[in-house]
Amino acid sequence: MSESSSKIERIKKSSKAAYIVTNIFKVFLIVCAVLAILGGVLVIGLGGILNRGIGNALADGELKERDILAFEELGERELGQKLIKEGNYALAIGIYAIIFGITIILLALVLHFVSRIFKDFMESYSPFQPDILKNLKIALVLIVIYVAQSDIGIALVIGMAAWCVTNIFEYGCELQRQSDETL
Repeated sequence: MSESSSKIERIKKSSKAAYIVTNIFKVFLIVCAVLAILGGVLVIGLGGILNRGIGNALADGELKERDILAFEELGERELGQKLIKEGNYALAIGIYAIIFGITIILLALVLHFVSRIFKDFMESYSPFQPDILKNLKIALVLIVIYVAQSDIGIALVIGMAAWCVTNIFEYGCELQRQSDETL
């Protein structure tokens, strides 16, 4: 067995392990996302009871206002502050849980496309295939979108790096296509 074919076999073996791990994490994240979204909906549904309970706990000193300030970070800070000041704690917590669940779904979606890349690595004779490039582009765009939620500067840096990686893979695909045509 030549050195290049043994390297390809190692890539295929490690891709199989990565494919299994990414699928396990993907399923775990989907379950967590569903639980977070359902929990958020449940909290919103029980709003009256929870708002009274949290209001009473704040009034009695059992709960400090700093304990619930984390729910101001709803992506739209003013919304969280407004809801908490109005005493609508359940809606603030519910929206927070739903946004968290949607964020986890985005991560699961990234893992879906990453697992497809590993699956294609396992099944193909070369990593430089159009399907792999397509899945890589989708995964990288989703990663940039995810990071942009928290820091636009880091998202720009990751976007530039992703663009470089996809250009390298496009060149590799072109070289692979030319190699396949000459054989």
